[in-house]
Amino acid sequence: MRAIKGYVGVILLYILGMGQACLGIKIGERYHVYIVNDLNQDVLYVHCKSKDDDLGSHGLQVKDKFHFTFRVNVWGTTLFWCNFNWGNINHGGGYHIFWYKDELVYKCGYKEKDCIWFARNDGIYLKNIPENQFQIFYEWQR
Repeated sequence: MRAIKGYVGVILLYILGMGQACLGIKIGERYHVYIVNDLNQDVLYVHCKSKDDDLGSHGLQVKDKFHFTFRVNVWGTTLFWCNFNWGNINHGGGYHIFWYKDELVYKCGYKEKDCIWFARNDGIYLKNIPENQFQIFYEWQR
């Protein structure tokens, strides 16, 4: 019985290692999320959360940023979302800001691990680090 448990453990480690090698990403690595107020003139209110962490509300003046770091959980299911609010017309909404899928972590940079979001008047942009360009990711909900 003890030998079977040992084999199961080795197989699980092998599977985790292969999954990480295929995607070029590693579970447990530290990621950084930056949210920058790049609006023309308004204060941006941001409230970010995960299933386990509430990062609180933050009022960002133009060009200010909010930054947090975390480690991806062993299951690869780490998810952070933020509620945004700005302007007299109540622009904003709730948006996923980090999820552990290749479509996002590629743009954050496999080496850099920096997810840099810019809130602009027409929506939320993500800096695509490997291509060094900004891409609109979400349009504001109205």
